[in-house]
Amino acid sequence: MTTTRTDPLSRRGLLPGLLVALCVGLFSSSALAADEVRLLKAVSTVGSRYGQTWQDVTYLLVVKNLAYEKQVAIHDKQPDGTWLDLEASYSGDAGAGYELWKVTRQYQSWGTSPQPTRDLEFVAKYTVNGQTYWDNNGGANYQLVRTNGPLLPRANVLVGSSYWQPTGEVDIGIDVKNLAYTKSVTVVYSTDHWATSHEVSAAFVPGYAVGYAYVSSPNAYGVERWQARIPAGTGTPLYYIRYEVDGHTYWDNNFGYNYPPIYPPL
Repeated sequence: MTTTRTDPLSRRGLLPGLLVALCVGLFSSSALAADEVRLLKAVSTVGSRYGQTWQDVTYLLVVKNLAYEKQVAIHDKQPDGTWLDLEASYSGDAGAGYELWKVTRQYQSWGTSPQPTRDLEFVAKYTVNGQTYWDNNGGANYQLVRTNGPLLPRANVLVGSSYWQPTGEVDIGIDVKNLAYTKSVTVVYSTDHWATSHEVSAAFVPGYAVGYAYVSSPNAYGVERWQARIPAGTGTPLYYIRYEVDGHTYWDNNFGYNYPPIYPPL
């Protein structure tokens, strides 16, 4: 669905508190979100091969489960200045009454016009029970350069990917915010349903490939990529991440469910 709306509650020159008051007081069907919807992660990469160029984009959103019937979307600014809703699909339980929703898009260069890749401007949109909630990055909208890889607006550590090696080892890519130079990133895993657990340290990498794209580490948003390898064992591992930096410890345990060897699931 395309709309000509050009400012999704974002560029009216109002103080955030006043804007919220106006939304609640005058427009009961639209409001800035408190915790009803929030952007967890957005990723954009540009790959190239055999003279073709394409852009892969993924958005992850966490929404409060206020009703079974709901519409979740990324409200995405188009090259011509109009806005388009990119419909999200349910991706899993996020615990404590929340859900994870996901949008994926690939823009290819097979003679398309306008240009097949572009920098992104977008907001998160959630409609439920006749009310629409927006996460618009505090009024600035979200901005993502096409080749910069991950944007983590609220998380300090998130698993980016993991997969089996033919040897039975599991390679894990971890995205962390560069909160201080000295830091420790650790994978805690179990192959016996947590009767016992083990740890393996992750190491910083200065860049990494995503298919036929390359992402620098850290990127322009201060997100670093760290990598770890779970050794081959006799069982299927489950794992979570511990990130220690500047006297604080942050965790990513997949909303309490821990991570499987293959993430995202095929």
